[in-house]
Amino acid sequence: MSELTRKKLQEILRSQSLHDLSLPEMIRDIMEEPQIMEYLPDAICQLDPRNGAMIVYNSSRAKRPNSVMESDVKATTEAACPICQGKSTRIIDVAEQSEGFTFINKNLYPVFHPLDQLAESVLERPLYDDPLHSGRSSYGCHFLQWSSSHHEKDLHNLPVDDVDVCMERLSALEEKLLYESAGFMPPVQFKEEGDVHGFVSIIKNYGQAAGASMSHGHQQITLSNIMSSRMFNNQSFAYRHKKTFSAYMIKENPEKLLVQDYGTALLMVPYFMRRPFDMLLINKDVSKQYLHELTSKERKTFTIATQQAIQAIFKIMPQMGKEPAYNLTINNGPGTGIYFELLPKTQEMGGYEQVGLWVCQANPYECVKQLQDMIDPSVSDE
Repeated sequence: MSELTRKKLQEILRSQSLHDLSLPEMIRDIMEEPQIMEYLPDAICQLDPRNGAMIVYNSSRAKRPNSVMESDVKATTEAACPICQGKSTRIIDVAEQSEGFTFINKNLYPVFHPLDQLAESVLERPLYDDPLHSGRSSYGCHFLQWSSSHHEKDLHNLPVDDVDVCMERLSALEEKLLYESAGFMPPVQFKEEGDVHGFVSIIKNYGQAAGASMSHGHQQITLSNIMSSRMFNNQSFAYRHKKTFSAYMIKENPEKLLVQDYGTALLMVPYFMRRPFDMLLINKDVSKQYLHELTSKERKTFTIATQQAIQAIFKIMPQMGKEPAYNLTINNGPGTGIYFELLPKTQEMGGYEQVGLWVCQANPYECVKQLQDMIDPSVSDE
């Protein structure tokens, strides 16, 4: 079993905990990291006027090494893993697990990077007029959370308490980024209370088919001055319907599409399932807008349900002749009602999907039955 050793850790450690660093210190540390200089993003984004999609440009990101093998995620040996070898940017957070530890560092190939100088117009609001279509400024920070110092451990096979440690550290980073970024990020719109600046996005890609470039399990976290189109759509939904998307789904999604009720959260297949075995995990308290707002009980529920949903995908996809691969998104932000979305790569996208016509090769009611068979109903958020 290979892992990032304590000796290697000490060589790349910046702090023991996020509590030891202020956000300005973290930003300065990012800007002084010499390894990142070769891979800086273009700091420009464009808005697709048809659907509001944001396109962020980073030409140098194509230089990333890809350690995920085409045939098997596990084919990459631990000895060849740059993370296990300690070839990492400085680490900003470390948390103990039952074996080894989880840690957060700066992404060497960032989608967003701090700007030396910020125009006043950029700090005033997330978007501003772009009549010449020259592009809007995009900047921020990009971090990676490694699920475990052990190469082969990830959300699907770690002890559930260790996964909860990962969730807790994600929550702590989200909170720090949102509440310490005044003067660096524009204020968040639609927020009724609290002094929140900037937009935090948290995603996970597992498997080459889902866009993962590293086989060592990890999550990605960005703080940016621009909101994703999903975040904007969630907020617009709440503005139009006077309720969050989460509240809508709890009420409107057919009962027969419920995979499991975890007490404080619901795991469901949406009635608009775009590809086989898509799932939503929704917190019942739809007033919670961010991960860090969840109680420890609610967070533990999300931990258990997320792991069970991923484990189900690991059982189902091989039966379909496919290697396990999925995208996990944490949908947060004002007006959202926090929810997770799990999108397994059970079907390739074609031309119809590109024009907004999803041709799903399965029936959601049949998918939910298979998922229920894969998930132990006796497990709850104890």
